[in-house]
Amino acid sequence: MQGEKGMELIVDSNKIIATLLKSGKVRTLFYSGIKLIVLKYSIDEIISNEKLIRRFGKEFLTKAFKFFVLQNPNVILVDHSNINKGTRKLAMEIANQFDSKDAPFIALALQLNTPIWTNDKKIIEYGLKSGKYLALDTQAVEELIQGKNLEEIKQKLKEKYLN
Repeated sequence: MQGEKGMELIVDSNKIIATLLKSGKVRTLFYSGIKLIVLKYSIDEIISNEKLIRRFGKEFLTKAFKFFVLQNPNVILVDHSNINKGTRKLAMEIANQFDSKDAPFIALALQLNTPIWTNDKKIIEYGLKSGKYLALDTQAVEELIQGKNLEEIKQKLKEKYLN
């Protein structure tokens, strides 16, 4: 991974939801200048989430997504169907061990060799144990943006999630 300017991260749906619904660290990082890869799958997942619709309304979620995500010049929107079929199959095999809904993010991470930004403990743990992909929590992303060494960050993640 390159320095801050060349950094790319795949953003899981929960980080997008955090960006949409409240001001804070996640929204600040979302606008920090790093390239953020967002799956179109996330749009559907968020806008069709019954709990969020009941709480905020579909119209609000749609407008918030357009404003906070689609208008961010650092967001790259990717269609899941563009991911190699073999990679999608492998990602599904991995994700089925904890949550099949995570397969699109894992598939993209495998294909692009790009970390996933998530706080999903199971995604992070499996990535650290297997070495097949890398998943970073918000603290690790913050440290990466601050210029800290990726190997040191991975070591901290192992201590936090695998011990």
